[in-house]
This record gives sequence, structure tokens and C-alpha cells, in this order.
Amino acid sequence: MNMITKILAIAILAVSCTSKPADEKPAGGTVQLSQTEITVDFEEQDTYLTVTADADWGTSVADPDWCSVSPTGGIKGETKVKISVKKNLLTEDRHNTITFRTASSKTEVKLVQKTSSTGEAMFVPEGYKLFWSDEFEGDKLDDANWTCEIGRGSNGWGNAELQYYTDRPENVDVRDGKLVITARRENYQGAEATSARLITLGKVYFKYGYVTASIKLPKTANGLWPAFWMMGNDFKSKGWPNCGETDILEMGHQNGIKKGTQEKFLNGACHWGAPGHQYYSYDFTNSYSVQDGQFHTFTCIWDENQIAMYIDLDTKPDAKPYFKMALKDFGDNEFRKDNFILLNLAVGGNFPGIWDINQVTALNDGPAEMEIDYVRVFQKK
Repeated sequence: MNMITKILAIAILAVSCTSKPADEKPAGGTVQLSQTEITVDFEEQDTYLTVTADADWGTSVADPDWCSVSPTGGIKGETKVKISVKKNLLTEDRHNTITFRTASSKTEVKLVQKTSSTGEAMFVPEGYKLFWSDEFEGDKLDDANWTCEIGRGSNGWGNAELQYYTDRPENVDVRDGKLVITARRENYQGAEATSARLITLGKVYFKYGYVTASIKLPKTANGLWPAFWMMGNDFKSKGWPNCGETDILEMGHQNGIKKGTQEKFLNGACHWGAPGHQYYSYDFTNSYSVQDGQFHTFTCIWDENQIAMYIDLDTKPDAKPYFKMALKDFGDNEFRKDNFILLNLAVGGNFPGIWDINQVTALNDGPAEMEIDYVRVFQKK
């Protein structure tokens, strides 16, 4: 055998010794799933599949806003995995992809959640997608979203309000798919009235969006002060008013009382703090009552350039804003940062101009309720 032939033989032998058998698995392992296509109905629910892997594995969800996986990873062997989906109130089916990975391979699950066939569908503004919502469908307040503030605050929450805020079911409850805030005339902890104030501080916060709530308001005449509003999520470090405040809905103002238009009179406002307390507010008399025993939507459309507020924009797309303000850096960028949501029903104080519980005629016939069907935040796609 000549030298060239010997070299070729050695090379062929080396290749044959180092090549992997055709059926050898990748060094990082593989993952197999009991199903790779899942379709569920529109209700909130859990579904399950089985993962079989010969190495450590992990998962990722393309759209985690409405779908989650537990556990999110595992080791070699067989694992039962739970896939949880939120209720689909959109007007169309929604699609997701869940990816299971090892170091060298991946397998995908295609998930489809159908839309409601009962007509129960969420209005989604054009050009937006749902960021967060609370539909109040359980039997108690979701403490992952909300905190109940307790007490009288400083000087009646800075406004000489008369009520003591509690977390008692007598003042805050979830029933029949609604959040119910109840104001009561009663002697409690040194106050002459009780009610509730809920915040999402540190739990749900966002910068910009289409922020809306469906609310059935009580009769405010005279002395009740319902509100749906936002403040900067840096409230604890910045304080008020440097954190910024956006009042989407306030009713019960003394000007409405003086005019006898309490059921139509509302206002929007923005407060900031550079230098000192600055604000811009606008009073508005609506063409129809929003204290008529029906639910109405109150909406804030907020971007880096403007804040605008609307009544019943979901059913009246041509509605004009009752409040609008151009945004700039007022000194601490109060309106260009994360905000959280607040809901409350105050009794008396500087806004209605009533500081004597005996002048709060709205509670003469018993407790008054503010019902919230949902709170939703959409952001641009």
C-alpha cells in the first residue's frame, strides 16, 4: 500500500469512528408533549398536558397577558403542566404559542381560545390591545390588583372629608360581577360616616393608554363625591402633588349643587407640583344624567402629548372630550411616567362644600352605592 492510500484509509477510519449513530439524541436533550394543539372556550379555565423530557427544560409564552404555565420548567422525566387562560371578552378568537425548550431543541404548542358566543364581548378601541382589566367576577376583591386604604388620612384625606375608609364588607364588596363601594352614615372610629377607597399602587401601573371604567353612580345630591382617578406610581417617594394626579371622573361638586344640575355636572382635572401645587380643571354639564341608575363608561385617553376624557365613548364614538389638556414636562414629568388607579366614594369635604354630616342629604334614606362593572386599560399595539 503506497503512502497516499495509507493516509486515505486512516482518514476514513477517523471519520467513521467520530460520526454519531443516526438515532443518537442531541447532546442537550429532547422534549415531547402529549398534545401540540389546544383549543378552549372563552371562559377562564385551566387545561393540562404532559411533558416528557430527557434533560432539563423550560417554557416561554408568546403573550403572557392572558395565558400562564405552571411549572415553567422541569427536569428529566415526565411532568404534568397546567396551562391557565383568562376569560376572553374580545370579539374574536385569540391565539398564543407556548414553547418548551431544552438546551438543543424546542417544541411548540399552538393555543386557540374562542370568543364568547353569548354576545358578552369586550369593546376594544381600534389600534389598541388589552393590557389589564378587572372584571370583578369572583366573590371577593382581588388583592393582587387592589389595596383598600384605611382611615381618615391627613385632614380628611387633604380635603376635609367626613368619612372613615374601611375594608369591611359593609363598605367594599364584590357581588354579582360588580365591585360595590358603599357609603354609610354611622359613627365609626370617631367619624360620622364610612366608605371605601381602593388603589392599585405598586400592583397595577402603566404609562399611557386608553383607561376606562363602567360605573353606576349613586345620587350625589347632596354631599357624596365619587371619583375614578390616577396618580403617579412614585407617590411614596415623590409625594403629592409631584407624583401627578389625573382626575378622570369626579361628581358632587358644589357648583353643580348650586345650579341644581348634580346628576349631569362633573369635572376632570390634572394636578402637578413644579413649582408648588399647580392644576388645570374643567367643569362640564352633560346633556343627560349619568346618575340615572345605569352604567356609564368614563374614559381617559392618555399619550405623551395629551390627556382627554370622555363619557360613554364605547357607545358614542363621536363623543367630544369633556376635558383635554396638552402635556409637557412641567418640571417633574408628572404625566409621562407610570400611574396607578384609584376608586373611591367620599362623603362631604371641600369638593361638595359640605362639612356637616347633617347636610349630607344623599344619605338621608340610607346607604349609597357606587357600582363598578369593570376597569380596563388598553395600550397601543
